[in-house]
Amino acid sequence: MSISEQYIYGPSTVAKVDYRAIHEFSMPGIELMEKAAAYAYESSEECFPNFDSIQIFCGSGNNAGDAYLFGCYAIDHGITTSVIYLSDPETLKGDAYLAYQRYQSKEGKLIRWNENIDINCDLIVDGIFGIGINRSVKGIFLKAIELINQNSTPVLSLDIPSGLSGENGKIMGIAVRADLTTTFVGKKIGLYINDGPKVNKRIKFSNLDIPEVCFEKAQPILEETNNSHLSQILRQRNKDSHKGNFGHVLVVGGNHGMGGAVRITAEAALRTGAGLVSVITRNENAQTILKIRPEIMAHALESDHKNLPHIIDSVDVIAIGPGLGMDQWAMGLYEAVLESNKPLILDADALNILAKNPQHREDWVLTPHPGEAARLLVCSNAEIQSDRLKSLKSLYDGFGGVVLLKGQNTLVGHKEKIPHIISAGNPGMSTAGMGDLLTGIISGLYAQFRDQDLHLLTSVAALIHSTAGDRAAESGERGIIATDLFVELKDLLNP
Repeated sequence: MSISEQYIYGPSTVAKVDYRAIHEFSMPGIELMEKAAAYAYESSEECFPNFDSIQIFCGSGNNAGDAYLFGCYAIDHGITTSVIYLSDPETLKGDAYLAYQRYQSKEGKLIRWNENIDINCDLIVDGIFGIGINRSVKGIFLKAIELINQNSTPVLSLDIPSGLSGENGKIMGIAVRADLTTTFVGKKIGLYINDGPKVNKRIKFSNLDIPEVCFEKAQPILEETNNSHLSQILRQRNKDSHKGNFGHVLVVGGNHGMGGAVRITAEAALRTGAGLVSVITRNENAQTILKIRPEIMAHALESDHKNLPHIIDSVDVIAIGPGLGMDQWAMGLYEAVLESNKPLILDADALNILAKNPQHREDWVLTPHPGEAARLLVCSNAEIQSDRLKSLKSLYDGFGGVVLLKGQNTLVGHKEKIPHIISAGNPGMSTAGMGDLLTGIISGLYAQFRDQDLHLLTSVAALIHSTAGDRAAESGERGIIATDLFVELKDLLNP
């Protein structure tokens, strides 16, 4: 996979790459615009088949240049095409003006914006603003975006939905809600964080054939976890392997009435490939687990902890938190686990206990959802979500180790690594037990690949989890339950 496909950048960094391509590698700006327009047109044909008419909204910068050239491709393909311009095209400069002239040469229809514009087409193309917007959208631009958003016609945004900050992913008053965004040269951070995912249903990317050397000095903000990372972790097993080669996971949790959580985590670790999986839980849960999943070793523990050190000493990694609760039983187990010096995966109530008793360790993985993250950082859920990258950094700075911040476009961070982002996943995964399943996948991978980088391993676990969720959602998002994902795991774990 190319550098440009793997990493996500700030807009100024992408602009520098673009500059290098033009001035150091003799790629004319108009040629890059042509490639961008061609890629966007091909993507629109793929995503919106059989459209016969388009209306293009154009602003005043290079984004408008891409849009005018898109119009040229549409005309060449026999598509009924019109451009609604919000800025006088005669004031365009450089390559954008050349693009406008080409559109004129094809006798493309031009309509000056007015509030009585009627949208009557199969596809809207958004070429109003590019990545440089740094102030609230006002005036006719606001009116135009309102009109686009009020219409049910599919929308293609060029490079970034107009009104979305490419720098921080914040909506600048209002932003186009795009069904598809085709972005060029480099992936822009604003598409992936904060409000970005809210206004982008789908993102497609092209580096426009810019040489990889142009990206070598570019400093990324995020790395997108992908299938190449899976191949780094999921090595083929030796033929003489035995269960002892693939680690022993201990799952701790399952207080009264919450046995399902610990069972899901344990089975996920087993199905991820751990050689052995044990559970410490309440007596009633241990009996149930032994009946329905006899491959799991279930230890009933109520108040007698005399066998606890022996169990803990025999394992390679401990996952604690699913269904744990926060009573005296839970606190006793939590303290015993933390004293063990075993690598830890903390989820659910283990994170809530940590929030009340903050500690810093480098050998653990914390997996908070936004609410748990808010408790850890003593702030509101809204503050966590308003700047997820900042929240991620505060978590790993404050608590150490690897932090996986759940949510749309899950983030995985470590103080010495470029954060990873997982763009797979869907709203159907917003259901009980999904987090328990993820904890099991992380611990199962850790048991098998203890020599691997924990940050990368956690990112790969999150990608497997999210991709399994997407496969489960192919027949519909609503109604997915966590255990539906078990059947999807095997294929993903054996690429």
